[in-house]
Amino acid sequence: MTAEKPALPDLDAALPPLLRKKSLPMLLGVVALIWVSAAMIGHWSALVVAGLLTAGGALGLWWLWRKLDSQRELMALLQQAQSSPDQRQSVLEQLAQRTGSGNDAVLGQLARAQILAQSDPDAAIETLAAVDVSKIPGEAADQVRMLHCQLLLFRNRTKEARVLADVIAIPVTAEPAQRTMAAAVIAEAWARTGKAKEADALLATYSVDEPTLGDARTLLRFARIFAFFGAGKPDRARKDMKALFDVDPQLLARFLQPGPGIHLDLRKLAGEVMRAHPTMRGVGQPVQRFSQKRMR
Repeated sequence: MTAEKPALPDLDAALPPLLRKKSLPMLLGVVALIWVSAAMIGHWSALVVAGLLTAGGALGLWWLWRKLDSQRELMALLQQAQSSPDQRQSVLEQLAQRTGSGNDAVLGQLARAQILAQSDPDAAIETLAAVDVSKIPGEAADQVRMLHCQLLLFRNRTKEARVLADVIAIPVTAEPAQRTMAAAVIAEAWARTGKAKEADALLATYSVDEPTLGDARTLLRFARIFAFFGAGKPDRARKDMKALFDVDPQLLARFLQPGPGIHLDLRKLAGEVMRAHPTMRGVGQPVQRFSQKRMR
């Protein structure tokens, strides 16, 4: 069993809308419409204008393809990094050698932070803190903030996480998993810094039964547990803890970490859920076993 890892924000979502993969068919359709309109007009000037617009569109398509090709390269590196610690180090070295600016640089830093988070979350936090989000588009900036906030929450640095959470915008046009991930990160930061009722209200609009959530479902359950507990709904928090345990018992280690950051009663609740689970009967002291959690 492995400890949970931060879910990777969608690299495609960090790109401006016209640079996303789904924009390619739209651009081709625009080019076709330009030439049909020029043919209907029939004047040579209309054909010249169509030619100029097509040339500009071709340049835009080349730019789009180059950006998407860079994204595919990053995804391949992320997959490579999962195979072994040696491969992880090799990928980090390759990312350090990448050149670029703007969105390219941001995507590279996001990828680097995701890899570092598996073994050195504090280094990942430093990587994200170094990104100047004021110089990148809003959606890309929120992707950086979201992963940064998530890692701070994992390290129980809730006050710092709250500062980021308060300026993250939930992407309206993103896929359900991306919207849910953003809402979960925001809500957990709120719930752990005195806004449990507001967090509970936000999460009420998201369902853990949505089939396309993927890793975002785990983040949503984490946030719900903190929100339910803070809002005085321990039975609902217990239910989500049981669901997490059924996926992977190590997921409950977040609530059993020694030191400050987790309310004592919430830690006790997690211990009760573990001891009551059928697979833990007769094991002895499961809390001791799972409290020493490592992020790999």
